Amino acid sequence: MSPMDQVPQILLVDDSAVQRQLMRAICSELPDLQIFEAADGRQALNLIYELGNVDLVVVDLNMPGMDGIELLQHLAKHAQIPAVILISGYAPELLENCGRAAKALGIASIAYLVKPIQPEALQRVVTELLLSAKLETHQQVSDAEVPLIEIVSALAQNQFTAYFQPILSLKTGAIVQCEALARWQHPQRGLLAPGAFIDRLDQEGYLTLLTRRVVQASFDMMQRAKFSPEMRLSINLSRTQLEDAELLDWIHSQLLLRSLSPQQVVLEITENSAFANLGQTMTTLLRLRLRGFGLAIDDFGVGHTTMDMIKDLPMTELKFDMSLIKNIHREPRCQSIIDGMVRIAQELNLRMVAEGIDNLDDLNYLRQRYAGIDLHLQGFLFSKPVPSEQLVLQMHQAPGLPS
Repeated sequence: MSPMDQVPQILLVDDSAVQRQLMRAICSELPDLQIFEAADGRQALNLIYELGNVDLVVVDLNMPGMDGIELLQHLAKHAQIPAVILISGYAPELLENCGRAAKALGIASIAYLVKPIQPEALQRVVTELLLSAKLETHQQVSDAEVPLIEIVSALAQNQFTAYFQPILSLKTGAIVQCEALARWQHPQRGLLAPGAFIDRLDQEGYLTLLTRRVVQASFDMMQRAKFSPEMRLSINLSRTQLEDAELLDWIHSQLLLRSLSPQQVVLEITENSAFANLGQTMTTLLRLRLRGFGLAIDDFGVGHTTMDMIKDLPMTELKFDMSLIKNIHREPRCQSIIDGMVRIAQELNLRMVAEGIDNLDDLNYLRQRYAGIDLHLQGFLFSKPVPSEQLVLQMHQAPGLPS
């Protein structure tokens, strides 16, 4: 039986038998679930080891013996980290802090609910996390099965191409930018996302070959679509590629070959990569800006940037990390952080992109909070990454923002 076909196993951990009985009754209304119970963290761990693994743990934070927080620490050391739902009668702020601690421990799929538990909320979160965990497990299995020689051979056979995710203006709803993202059209496995190949190509020194393919496909698309001077394309560069003068010269030459302007291209670097070698980074970025390229710090807000660094670097754009944007409508701390980042960007005259928008609640919060501000938006709510032909169609249709 494949990982996608297995019946999900969830574990309810609470010292209250009444609370466990209530949660079991709520979860039993969902189809195809195996439900287990534990009265404290120690019993939960023993059960997980006995079962081999579970897909989702619903855990009360406040329990005698091993409490929920200590259980999280043990789960983080488990070979296959399950998704986790934290529940507590304490203030929501404490639950949010525990959620952040869990993420720092490496538990990526996490949610939290305040007691008393609402049946609809528990069922919704259980369904979302189980689906997320199932897809992630499937992707990990698929990735592990792809030999390096197969990836390199696919490069030689031009099986890789560029997909594009549109970026919309909060003011107008128009598509003003797009990000180029690598995809592998595998002859047997279908379309594979970067998780199946990017890290391995980077480790083995083949990433630049892929970047060249994505750049060529992207610039060809810009030329065919007759991009307006205001429309921009974003391309991601790794730290090593930022130090590769030959690659950067080649990218510039490919633009000139197609009579395209560097001002239409934004080169994205992650926040942590940007400051690995600050002196080298600054000189490289200055050369790129002199040529007319836009420069963006990707994943901004989760690294170690100081105000002095932002002030001194010749950046043109900040991309707010999706971990700060996702569910921002109910995250007061993230709201305060984004407020500060917006002020920084405005004072330095930098473009702003909020990435990771996948629900209407977040969009409506941003729309209300930043009405009149030139904030740009990216996320699955508007469009997943699509082939070039579909992007051009979306640009012509001018769909606007959902309401």
